[in-house]
Amino acid sequence: MKEGLMKLPRNRVRRNYLGGAGIDRLHGETVCRDNDRPEEWIGSMVEAVNLGMEPIENEGLAMVETEEGMFCLRDLVNENQRFYLGDSIHKDGTWQLSFLLKILDSAMRLHVQVHPSTRFANEVMGKPYGKLECYYILNVREGIDPYIRLGFQHAPARSEWKQIVEAQDLGRMDACFEKIPVRQGEVWYIPGGMPHAIGEGITMLEIMEPSDLVVRCEFEREGVVVPEEARYMGRGLDFCLDVFDYTEYSKEDIIRKCRITPQVLEKTDAYERRRLVGEKLTPCFFVEALKVWDEAVVSHNGKFTLGVVCSGSCRIESAGKPDGGEERESSGRDRRKDGGIRLRQGDSFVIAAAVETCRIVPEGELELALVYPGKDMER
Repeated sequence: MKEGLMKLPRNRVRRNYLGGAGIDRLHGETVCRDNDRPEEWIGSMVEAVNLGMEPIENEGLAMVETEEGMFCLRDLVNENQRFYLGDSIHKDGTWQLSFLLKILDSAMRLHVQVHPSTRFANEVMGKPYGKLECYYILNVREGIDPYIRLGFQHAPARSEWKQIVEAQDLGRMDACFEKIPVRQGEVWYIPGGMPHAIGEGITMLEIMEPSDLVVRCEFEREGVVVPEEARYMGRGLDFCLDVFDYTEYSKEDIIRKCRITPQVLEKTDAYERRRLVGEKLTPCFFVEALKVWDEAVVSHNGKFTLGVVCSGSCRIESAGKPDGGEERESSGRDRRKDGGIRLRQGDSFVIAAAVETCRIVPEGELELALVYPGKDMER
């Protein structure tokens, strides 16, 4: 079974921090609540790792509703690899989606943590991916002055950092950082090895390499405890200390290094397409923003693409016949007979690689975020 365009059901996932009301707000819910499911994983092909929590079967895996019933998206893609992935298949015939896309909303500042760089993950841990991350700030809660922690502004020596983490000396830990201000609409790059923490009150898209390798330096915040087994990647603290970048970066250094300036790729009378994250930062994924204010036919990139409606609503339909055959009727509340889907703010969707063009009919001004694999997936 092949579907060129698919709307994705919501896929909330548990984490070791509180949030999620901003995701409800993005979806236009009347009641918006914070809880232990502060993330929505978009089109995820990987299961969530929640050490210390009661397991939930297939948590994190995206499902999709088709005319033949509910399917795991990973299984659907695996059965129709060429249609969905195009050329994004490894030379040995295997595949793995080279990114994970989330909507994240924080009600509290997250625990300070760090992820291995790709090089460290490859050479030291024997893992295919580290965990480079990128943030696209969508919204900020009222009354919040938004910020992130990123890199050491007052860098400790390795031995001093070990003492701070072992003793959970949060006063000394806090003194290593200054608040890095962020704003709605900004794009940020978080390199592997750089300690970081997202501040409270921020709703963002988070795009990352598809691993869950994380070293957590703070074990408790606002009553939320990180279980012991979830702190050091199953290793010891001494091993994890080698993950950190102990360079001292001023706030200005971090802004120059890690705040991304989007690049306009294409502009017409109907839409503007901007590159938010490109191959200079990572071979794993591209991120684009598409603003549409009039009906437009937009060329597809020939890649498996995940999208999120950041603002507005629309109808999207394939402008051609993606599988080269006859179009057939689709069923379901969000589908049209031509295979199109209707979307509103907060919705997420899939575009198969085989789709050549999309007709987008906005209802007012519309912004879509689109994420698709980089060259890494073709290795």
